[in-house]
Amino acid sequence: MDNPIQNYAWGSRSVLATMQGRPVPSEQPEAELWMGAHPSAPSRIDMGEHSQSLAEVLPDLPFLLKILAIAAPLSIQVHPSTRQAQTGFSRDNERQVPLDSPNRNYKDDRAKPETVVALTSMWVLAGQQSGAELRELAHELRLDWLAWAANQPSALRAALTLSGEDAADSIRACVRAAARLRRTRLAHLPEADDDYVTLCPKATPLERAVYLIELLDHHYPGDPGMLVALCMNLVHLYPGQAMHTPPQQLHAYMSGTAVEIMGCSDNVLRAGLTEKHMDVPELLSVLAPQQAPIDILDPDFSPDGSVDYPLWDANLSLVAFQVHRKRSLRRWIRGTSVVLVAEGRVTATIPERSAQTHEIPAGHSLLYSGEPGFVEFDGEGLVFVVTGSVAH
Repeated sequence: MDNPIQNYAWGSRSVLATMQGRPVPSEQPEAELWMGAHPSAPSRIDMGEHSQSLAEVLPDLPFLLKILAIAAPLSIQVHPSTRQAQTGFSRDNERQVPLDSPNRNYKDDRAKPETVVALTSMWVLAGQQSGAELRELAHELRLDWLAWAANQPSALRAALTLSGEDAADSIRACVRAAARLRRTRLAHLPEADDDYVTLCPKATPLERAVYLIELLDHHYPGDPGMLVALCMNLVHLYPGQAMHTPPQQLHAYMSGTAVEIMGCSDNVLRAGLTEKHMDVPELLSVLAPQQAPIDILDPDFSPDGSVDYPLWDANLSLVAFQVHRKRSLRRWIRGTSVVLVAEGRVTATIPERSAQTHEIPAGHSLLYSGEPGFVEFDGEGLVFVVTGSVAH
């Protein structure tokens, strides 16, 4: 597979380049490596004498696989449910909003659930803290606006609907509170503008809040998304841990490198930390009144050493496993799959197809299509296999 890289501003200039053995730093920020048939940036399939777009070969591939290389926080966002996406897409069409308009809310009629697996230490914003947690944080930070929001039916909705002047005053209060605490109690915190040092996974809620304020003030000064972020859970993932984001759940990735699988959709409603279009009333109509509890998935190793990560659809599977030089590994591939090597270099051999052999270095992938069969893996590396039923 020849996979496109998305050059978003929050991307790293070293992670993907280092992974793929290219010069560092890269000329542009490299945020996401896409593997799939998404029409806006489909992979191409190298078939020897010619190549072809995966969107032409498998237009109904039900997933998009990515590697995320996060050097700055992403926008805070929510994805609609299938019903909400269908209704919103139809409404935007009736209003004749062009599909490529930056002010269009719904680009298709599909949901966009997603599951992320950390390759490195990773920080994620997700859901909402409880009222009690926010009241304690407001007391420690001496933030009147947060104390007020904590006592509302939904702190997230309260933060999102502050007037422009009140939001600006509240942001300044947050920055002053963080500076005061760093001077008096939290001098040991890492600097938020240091690309190589991050927050300790065992940081207290107060330490997380101060670091978050400084991080967002560094990357998005004056952005009201800071207020939304402070009402959310700042969650740490160790390498190998995963987290699922269901539709209607507010979330944002803050830092780290990860593999992500998602539904093949473009529907994103943003709540801050962005210069892109924001439609707060529409976002509030999509946002679940009660945000789902945060469920971190620890890797559950099978006897063969593989990890099968649960996904939102029984027709999809995501399996990770290590290949070691001492012995080859034989695995059953049950249908159309993307085989991604995230670390190392692996050789994949298909015995039933005249022993076809493909070498896959880190940051590259192979498309397996056709009937189920065995694949033998040799070399050394971390492999992810995503399998999904394709309509015919």
